[in-house]
Amino acid sequence: MTSGLAIRPPDAAGEAQLVVDEVTFSYPEHPVLHGVSFAVRHGDFVGVVGPNGSGKSTLLRVIDGLLRPEHGAVLLDGRAVLNHARRDLARRVALVPQQFSLDFDFTALEVVEMGRYCRGEGGARASARRALRTLGVEHLAERLFPRLSGGERQMVVLAQALAQQPEVLLLDEPVSALDVAHQLQFFDCLERLNRGGLTVVCVLHDLNLALQYCRSLLMLADGGVAAWGPADEVLSPRVIGDVYGVSAHLHRHAGQAYLTFSPRPRPERRGRVHLLCGAGTGSLFMRRLTEAGYAVSAGVVNALDTDEVTGREMGLPMAVEAAFCAISDEVHEENAALAAAADVVILTDVPIGPGNLRNLEILRAAVARGTPAWMVAGLAQRDFSGGSAGVELAGVRQFPDGAAMLDELCRRPLPPH
Repeated sequence: MTSGLAIRPPDAAGEAQLVVDEVTFSYPEHPVLHGVSFAVRHGDFVGVVGPNGSGKSTLLRVIDGLLRPEHGAVLLDGRAVLNHARRDLARRVALVPQQFSLDFDFTALEVVEMGRYCRGEGGARASARRALRTLGVEHLAERLFPRLSGGERQMVVLAQALAQQPEVLLLDEPVSALDVAHQLQFFDCLERLNRGGLTVVCVLHDLNLALQYCRSLLMLADGGVAAWGPADEVLSPRVIGDVYGVSAHLHRHAGQAYLTFSPRPRPERRGRVHLLCGAGTGSLFMRRLTEAGYAVSAGVVNALDTDEVTGREMGLPMAVEAAFCAISDEVHEENAALAAAADVVILTDVPIGPGNLRNLEILRAAVARGTPAWMVAGLAQRDFSGGSAGVELAGVRQFPDGAAMLDELCRRPLPPH
């Protein structure tokens, strides 16, 4: 499986620190990796993502030299990892595993000191304290490791890896068992270390953490490279849909990008719904109805309104007007055409004012041609048009709220009108 994103090769200036070249690996019972290739530059922060069973953890163990590939090679600054003595390699590459079990009552400081074994030199205690201090957890030094919380243990294990003074840090789902606060604390530490020059390669499941912290991403699927490149390109809705089989929606707010997800729409269509919405009242309808298998359109919504942003991210046909402008004839006709193609026309609980009053004409036209027209009750309370909306619309089916309307639509498909 491939997304069409190019694999970024090491450049001619020899910038690549770590090169994975056509690596193939199989366990006795099944193959895992198939021709995986990518190159990591000095000081990069690389995330490795992909569905369960795609080979992420196995890839890290191959990179660390713990597993020998059947074909291909892993190169560290041009030299095969397997040609390094284990102790020498540990001075350059450190691995933080998913889980670190220790049943003996060593203190946190003693656990970190273990990371200095590969250095074979004095000053282990001072180096261990320095690693704990770097991560802001020096207060854990004398506490017994088995009695620490999950988040505290992960910070101590990271400190142990730092005590090796590596050039490359490999992490295998280091925050999978941590709460949100500890996840962010852990990744903030990684980010600080990376800014100091440490190359980071991290396996993780949370795509939003990957989008927030990683500069480059490798996405695996079925043991092969599905995508490799800048994080915001790899985590496009199209690539995520191809690899994970879900609908992904990319949002941007206050300079921060984040993803939301929903099940992939059903292949069969249950009908066509046109929403007369705005001010965020249509976004839930858009997502829920699309997930239920309906074709959804909307109008008239203002540019950059919440509903317009949601519909644009989802690729829905919409009639859109400029913000703070009354509905023009051209956009009104576009809205009318979308409504005419629908099996039901819905007026959400959007407030009605002079700017969007013409949306009610669309609802009345649906009644006139025999198309089911639905609305959330209480229009009079949402009328800010100076009374122009008039009384409740005759022939329009009313629902107490949007949830009741969605329940009706999701329980049974609409017959074409």
